Amino acid sequence: MSDAHTDDTHTTHDPPRANLSDLTGVTLGKYRLIEKLGQGGMAQVYRAHQADLDRYVAIKILHPHLTGDEEFAARFQREARAIAALEHPHIVRVYDFATDHGIAFLVMEFLDGANLKTRVRELNSRRERMDLREVAHIIGAIADALAHAHRHGVVHRDVKPSNVILARDDRPVLSDFGIARMVDAPTLTASGSTLGTPAYLSPEQARGEPGDARSDIYALGVILYQLCTGHLPFDADTPYAIILKHLTAPLPPPRALRPDLPVAFERVILKALAKDPAARYQTASEMGAAIRAALAAPAHLPARTFSLRWFQFAPRQLPAPLVWIVLTLFICIGLFIVSRPWRIERFVTRTGTPAATEAARAILVLQGAGLIEETWLDPDAPDAIWRTTERAALRGARGDRILIAFNLARLPADATNITATLALRAQALNPGAPPGQIAAYRLLTPWKPQTATYNFPWGKPGLASDQDYDATPVGAAMLTDAETLSLDVTPAITQWLSRGRTGGGLLLKLNEDSPAASAYWIYTTDHPDATARPTLRVQYKAGP
Repeated sequence: MSDAHTDDTHTTHDPPRANLSDLTGVTLGKYRLIEKLGQGGMAQVYRAHQADLDRYVAIKILHPHLTGDEEFAARFQREARAIAALEHPHIVRVYDFATDHGIAFLVMEFLDGANLKTRVRELNSRRERMDLREVAHIIGAIADALAHAHRHGVVHRDVKPSNVILARDDRPVLSDFGIARMVDAPTLTASGSTLGTPAYLSPEQARGEPGDARSDIYALGVILYQLCTGHLPFDADTPYAIILKHLTAPLPPPRALRPDLPVAFERVILKALAKDPAARYQTASEMGAAIRAALAAPAHLPARTFSLRWFQFAPRQLPAPLVWIVLTLFICIGLFIVSRPWRIERFVTRTGTPAATEAARAILVLQGAGLIEETWLDPDAPDAIWRTTERAALRGARGDRILIAFNLARLPADATNITATLALRAQALNPGAPPGQIAAYRLLTPWKPQTATYNFPWGKPGLASDQDYDATPVGAAMLTDAETLSLDVTPAITQWLSRGRTGGGLLLKLNEDSPAASAYWIYTTDHPDATARPTLRVQYKAGP
């Protein structure tokens, strides 16, 4: 901490000023308010210094009209505890909650960065659209945050760009969790007022219903629409008119505003903004997976609408029957071009030359020692307990991770049309525990199981996301009580091959959406039952 802040960090307990519009310089409890950062309809936000821990925090002070009710005070403490329990990298941390001089406040993690609303405003001022990779990164991260909160029974109810902080470490963080939830008490909603921001309000909230997790998904869909197109889906001169549009107006097609928007992105938007909650994504995890899949989908040219502009001649210039004749001729030419590959294949078949069909594809099966080089190497545990065993545990609460390496020397370097499936045998450690989802991630750091140690090639505390392994899973599958499951790991195999590598490593773990109680045995290469061992099946076509 620099000396420049010495005068700001004394802990004299100053009484709040009579004018509560700006409490800069006031001490609340052990927090000295340094700078006012913003103000909304429910609270003021300050940067503050906590002297005993010598750190900066963000203080959210709720407006007095919210805290004058005894029932609210009890509700405030109850809900603040629930919010403080939400530990997730994309949710702002809540450190403390208290009241001092009749002022109720939350103490939160201080994030150095701008909010998403400011980022959108800057893009619009330059008449630019956000890169779709950045869109998917932000929406996917916030979807993960919402999924975590929803699993803990917390619904945000006010998801909007000003509540998304873009931290300096390129980490989108969702803030203001539970503020709307806290004020949603009978004494504060008896008037029938609607909580939330009209531009991001779901139809069910617009009808006065409390809303659930799917309401947060709708609001996230509005943000996705805005980031992709630069416009809100529904806008009007008054809040009531905006709410009415959310209830009744059809959604303007996103690609009408941004023609180069991939169809896959538009589909995610349309599903997230369905007016019927049952037609939306039912969990934030589903939406997060969908937007990442949309980014990974092959880029398609925008669908072009066929126009008869060329044929819009005056009747005296070209008779209508001739228009249809010309149109039919164009269709026939198009069908002739499109059917060319099929006609060539038929010709090759007739001349006796083997066609490149699925049946002609070769299959490489990897199982057992020497092919699957290792199936149990915990990078988070000391060398003394690294081991090869018949089965290894994956537990959601502990964040266990298993590494598996493949030797693909038998796969031709010129192989094409590759599909790869990893088959695993799994068994629940505790029958009846909630199901989880296993995911496979591609290792970025080269390693050899025979020579790897606790500190090499990775440093403590083990593998780091987006440094030692790609944070985007290459395959995922749901786990049940006992089953053989399959993971599509084609992306990893094709990337290894494209880089001239004869193999590589995968990291297996339960993803963040899995309940903490989820726990499974994963059978390894050393299992005595050969049918239970991990098996990689690669189907490919040799040669170009």
